[in-house]
Amino acid sequence: MKLLLLGANGQLGLALLQQLKQPRQLQQRQQFQYLALNRSQLDITDMSAVATVMAQYRPDVIINCAAYTAVDNAELQAATCIAVNATAVGHLAKLCQQYNSLLLQFSTDYVFNGQSSKAYTEQDIPAPLNVYGQSKLQAEQSVQATCSKYVILRTSWLFSEFGHNFYRTMLKLAQRGQIIQVINDQFGCPTYAGDLAVIVLQLLQRYQQQGSLAYGIYHLAGNPAVSWYQFAEAIFAAHQLKVNLQAVCSTNWASPALRPTNSVLNCDGMANTFNISSPAWRPALDSLVAQF
Repeated sequence: MKLLLLGANGQLGLALLQQLKQPRQLQQRQQFQYLALNRSQLDITDMSAVATVMAQYRPDVIINCAAYTAVDNAELQAATCIAVNATAVGHLAKLCQQYNSLLLQFSTDYVFNGQSSKAYTEQDIPAPLNVYGQSKLQAEQSVQATCSKYVILRTSWLFSEFGHNFYRTMLKLAQRGQIIQVINDQFGCPTYAGDLAVIVLQLLQRYQQQGSLAYGIYHLAGNPAVSWYQFAEAIFAAHQLKVNLQAVCSTNWASPALRPTNSVLNCDGMANTFNISSPAWRPALDSLVAQF
């Protein structure tokens, strides 16, 4: 089975490549032929270039890890964000339909407004507060309207040893020895990119074996849910770092983009459909300590 991995130099793309290349994934490496392209090799907003790659490589699966993820910058660069996250994905969906390819697309907890007192299920109605969330919702809708074979995984608070993320930012701030202020009234589910990558490969193995999947939108995020402040506490505790950490309310933290107060994702749908449980993020956090 041939995979086309887009956004291969991003946080999730690198995590997927790591899984594909590891010796313990030898069986999967034998099963999956893959072409991994980063942004410099293929800009997904270049529709002609994307169409050429599809025509030449003819992948069975497109894994789209390419995304504009700078939530605050998206408010100032809305056109660019929408071009990458929405318009380009709509074009990918059309190509997948044309070539009968499975599209594996990633979405976000930020499609919700955060006003619910419960964890969000796939049946809850999205109402994004910011441009980033709007762009990802638009992508979901384009895929659903265009593509017959798709799996959209909504995830949240992605962290890893790669790229720019909250985990690495906290470690950098700790080195400076300054006061670290973190919001304590926004709650979500930290998700280790490596765990997400492992589950993606499990889904692809099933697709190869069965010839199909239960297509649709699924929530897949780490557990337990915490606030950003609690996540920061866990990061510093894991690394045994003593820092001056202060909790602040989001109302006292000015940022261009509004963010949901509660963006906790209910992942029962994933468990009930695929028998895949929500991954615990604390063991992943502990395993990263040795790398930093």
